[in-house]
Amino acid sequence: MKNFKLLLLFSIFFLNKNFAQQSIPFDQQYLLSDKVLINPSYTGSTDDIVFKATYHQQWNNIESSPNTQTISLHSNIFDRVGLGIYLFRDENGPMSLTGFNLSSAYHIPLGDEDRTKSQFSFGASVSMFSQSFDYSRLRPDDLFDPLIYNNKTVFLPYLNLGMSVYYSGFFAGVSVLDLPLGQNKPVVNSIEPSPSWYYLNLGYDWQLPSNLFIEPSMMFTLNTNAEKMIDFNLRAKYQSEVNLFAVGVSYRIANDSKINGPLSLTPFFQAELNKLNFSFGYNFGLTDIYKEGGDGLLVGLGYNLDNFINSRGFRYR
Repeated sequence: MKNFKLLLLFSIFFLNKNFAQQSIPFDQQYLLSDKVLINPSYTGSTDDIVFKATYHQQWNNIESSPNTQTISLHSNIFDRVGLGIYLFRDENGPMSLTGFNLSSAYHIPLGDEDRTKSQFSFGASVSMFSQSFDYSRLRPDDLFDPLIYNNKTVFLPYLNLGMSVYYSGFFAGVSVLDLPLGQNKPVVNSIEPSPSWYYLNLGYDWQLPSNLFIEPSMMFTLNTNAEKMIDFNLRAKYQSEVNLFAVGVSYRIANDSKINGPLSLTPFFQAELNKLNFSFGYNFGLTDIYKEGGDGLLVGLGYNLDNFINSRGFRYR
């Protein structure tokens, strides 16, 4: 019973704080996986067919704590056009959300540099998800309480738009996600509609001698419920023609009606061994809620296939 009450307490906190983003529940996965999750303009931005899978656990001290899984696949399919798809599942106590996203992007080479690096891109995607409620996981005093057993299953489509640029080491991206297509039904605690989200990403890939790079970046996130988050990221990497090793850290601050200040600190590690890549991050919480719930973790695994769809290569002229 104690464990159930604790789970319910954290579930309520999570719902009040984060359930609004359920239509795009990816938090910091962009650090370890693929920015296509938060900006469709990255769809098909390289020569390869890119496959990624991620797992994110919110609190490791709680049984059945909130967790999110994603699987993404995207590629350049012809000329300058990329297509992609990702699937996701988000579980938060008795509530779960399952959906998919279809994305497309167009890439314009810039200058005479490597066209897979210096480019301007814009893209769009459509997300669809179904939210459901597992009543068997509840133990209410009144089995027939109408406030509990309302119809809490919804199916909603959303439009996502984004653009990005990479030029001479500088990179930036902006996107707006979760624009409702049709009537936006209540999904936040089954009371409020899901808000739209806005992302702004800026950074610089600074090349040093001996295949070493330093990459400072930031991610600013805002939604229509006036919730704000800023990630300050720093990554150091060694990159050869076939391998990459990187370590980094992400410091997140948040501002809304309940939190105004540091939220988390996430050190992470990444490795690319030829076509195989792996990433791991540990999320140290900096608020009181983490003292009981514990920290979180993020894991990513991917593989880059040779592009048999467009064998002519990336954006031929």
